[in-house]
Amino acid sequence: PLATKWRPPLATKWCYSSLASKPGPVTSKQSEALPVKTEALPVKVPKTPWHEFSPAQLAVLNTAGNLCALAAAASHDHIMLRMLAGLSSTAVFSFNVLMPKPLKTHQKTAASWGAAFALLHLINLSLLLHEKHHFIQLSDEEEDIYEHGFQLHGVTPRQFVNLLHAGGQFVDYEPGQLIAEMDKPVDKVLYVVHGSCNAERLKDLIVLEFHQDVFVGKLHPMRYRAEYTGDGSMLQTLQNDSADSWEDEWLIESAEKSARRMSRKRPDMRRLLADGISEKVGNITEIKAGSAWCSDILAGEKGCRILQWPLGSFTCTIGAEPKLVAAMEQVDEMSLASKISAGSSRKALEGYKDLLELVIADGRLAPEEKHALHRYRTRHGIPEAEHFQMLSSLGWSRAEYDDGILNSKWAAVRALWKKTHPSTLKKSEE
Repeated sequence: PLATKWRPPLATKWCYSSLASKPGPVTSKQSEALPVKTEALPVKVPKTPWHEFSPAQLAVLNTAGNLCALAAAASHDHIMLRMLAGLSSTAVFSFNVLMPKPLKTHQKTAASWGAAFALLHLINLSLLLHEKHHFIQLSDEEEDIYEHGFQLHGVTPRQFVNLLHAGGQFVDYEPGQLIAEMDKPVDKVLYVVHGSCNAERLKDLIVLEFHQDVFVGKLHPMRYRAEYTGDGSMLQTLQNDSADSWEDEWLIESAEKSARRMSRKRPDMRRLLADGISEKVGNITEIKAGSAWCSDILAGEKGCRILQWPLGSFTCTIGAEPKLVAAMEQVDEMSLASKISAGSSRKALEGYKDLLELVIADGRLAPEEKHALHRYRTRHGIPEAEHFQMLSSLGWSRAEYDDGILNSKWAAVRALWKKTHPSTLKKSEE
């Protein structure tokens, strides 16, 4: 028979396999040969604080701030300029604050200056936005009037809107149309928007011209304030009784007396001086309660557009706010200067020449008359060169004016004295 291979029983096989799977004691040599497995511990990377920027982030912040500063320099809008300048200063502050810690300690001064500039710009921006929030949108015409006639003198948009709401309305006048009548009470305030209007005392005799962006007449903002507050002492101080007025009247009276001493008679002397002299040197209507128009106000050759208010509401609106009073003082000052530059100075020269001719008509000039003429020239801006040129045209030299008597007049006085005192003359010749 074929030989068969012996196989161990199933239980024995299991015992051998189980014994083989159980680990036996490990010797020292085996332990040295076995590899040692070590687990790697996680490394903690420190996080960058939120208030410290990297160099790349700081570069971006610096670029953004410079772009805002550049845009602010190129901006024409005041609100936009303030906003961009505030952002630029904020970027400067942030750049110095967000640096890494070793550098941050040396940037406190720069950061403080950046914060100060940013704060000032943002405060002004908030004021402008507040003003704009309470500011009713102006039309193109109203905005043009504000920019050319009121803004440069300190009138704010809110104050200008209050003026417009005080009964202001636009009125168009045809060429030559009557706007205000002489000797009538002043019951309205006129502001020339376009064109021109003329002040006339006699027919076709223009004594003053009012061009664009001026008030017709003279404003009295301080008086409006005194009337609004009921300050009697201030009203007393502001009464129209200045020395200039009585000096002009005295000079006119003196000229009349000189004319009466002349051999030839000058007709309608008072009317000539009142109508031709006083008005020519700028005696314009005073815009206040109780005043009257000194001349007829008529539209110019091309007509005019007038912004007009009722007198009462206009004066109350100005008098209610001291800052508006100060601003309107500047507006009136510039308005008067514009009237002078428009041609009233030449009329003042013509009027002074008429007055001078009457004062020296009798060949004599009293010291008080000379003093009054000097003050008259000072008040009305008449140059000395023009004064002496007028004297020359009237037959007087500078020396004769200083002496106060014309040489021909003095020669006549001397001849008369010789005739009446012959004995004294003989004694002097001996």
